[in-house]
Amino acid sequence: MKKHFSSLVCLTVALLTLVSCASRNLRPHFTNEVDSKTKTEVLSRQWTYSVEPVSSSLKIPGMEYISPVLFENSLVFGSNRYGLISLYPKILREKWKLPVANGVVSPIEINTNRAFFTGGDGNLYAVSLETGKEVWNYPLRNPVSSKPTVDGNDLFIVTSDDALVSLESGTGKWQWSYRRRNVSGPTIHGASKPLVIGDTVWVGFADGALVALTRKEGKVLWEKQLNTGKRFGSVNAEFILNDHRVYVPAYDGALYVLDDKTGTTIWAREGLGGSKKVTLKDGVVYASSSTGILYALDAKTGKDLWKFEMDSGIPSDVAVLAHHVIVSSTSEYIYAVDKTNGNLSYRYQVGFGSGFSGGITLDPVRNWIYVLSRGGNLMAFNYNR
Repeated sequence: MKKHFSSLVCLTVALLTLVSCASRNLRPHFTNEVDSKTKTEVLSRQWTYSVEPVSSSLKIPGMEYISPVLFENSLVFGSNRYGLISLYPKILREKWKLPVANGVVSPIEINTNRAFFTGGDGNLYAVSLETGKEVWNYPLRNPVSSKPTVDGNDLFIVTSDDALVSLESGTGKWQWSYRRRNVSGPTIHGASKPLVIGDTVWVGFADGALVALTRKEGKVLWEKQLNTGKRFGSVNAEFILNDHRVYVPAYDGALYVLDDKTGTTIWAREGLGGSKKVTLKDGVVYASSSTGILYALDAKTGKDLWKFEMDSGIPSDVAVLAHHVIVSSTSEYIYAVDKTNGNLSYRYQVGFGSGFSGGITLDPVRNWIYVLSRGGNLMAFNYNR
């Protein structure tokens, strides 16, 4: 009963967080038909694929968090309405479909021609990307929304009750686990994707701790507390590693840049914490804030280059293209923001009451982007620059 209540609190907090930023409308008269400079349509919608529920059982609307993943000539994505689906995006034809009880609830990790994800039935799955057949599954008991990490023959995943589990990626055999103490207060939807750096695994937990453990035994090397008591304590975003620096967004309100050997803070920026990973491109860090603002920062110093405030909703992970940063919102719009100054070039309205909670996937060969709406519609857009 306690676990169910905790899950309900997490879900309620997540929904309230999404709604809390949904009242702004900064550009009611902005036209979204053409770029004001070039007079061209920056994004043109190519097709929409609607995910039909596997049954008539109750599904919570607006909770699709999954980002599509490209694999060779196919596009793989998961839905809590159905399960795992593979499409040929060029011709919009299904390659295969795998029903999963209560759908797919975690982001998808792809490695060695397999997709790894967790289902709403509480199982962790390994699925062949060629056939769509299950290779193995491991019972985690409760639905887990964190993305697995696969590195060689090791798989790491954070469970819904704040444990880091290590499995053999080829077989699903248990290797070791590390558990944090229970968190009594409300937490944010999701858990961090473990980051493997050589023989060390970095992972964030709901109590605000960032912990480094040995890869083979799960022995704690050090831990760093990032919860300062300002907001929710969770550290549940995906980390990125670049040039011996690890970028760690914490939901308590700050973005930390840490030394990859010791965890020592190189710089930190208040107000940029959240559950979305940052994107690093050409010396610029693009960070989505839970307050509805996209920031561009100097990667060396953390100083602002520009910021862009959305009309409403919370930003997604971003895609950095030739001249624009593409970011979607939990409410109504996909935006194309000028990379040089943060000015709005174009926005596409997907409909009042709709939006996106997952990230944007870029196909650099075709110059297309893919995004899954909270209502279960997979959309493809062509980038016209």
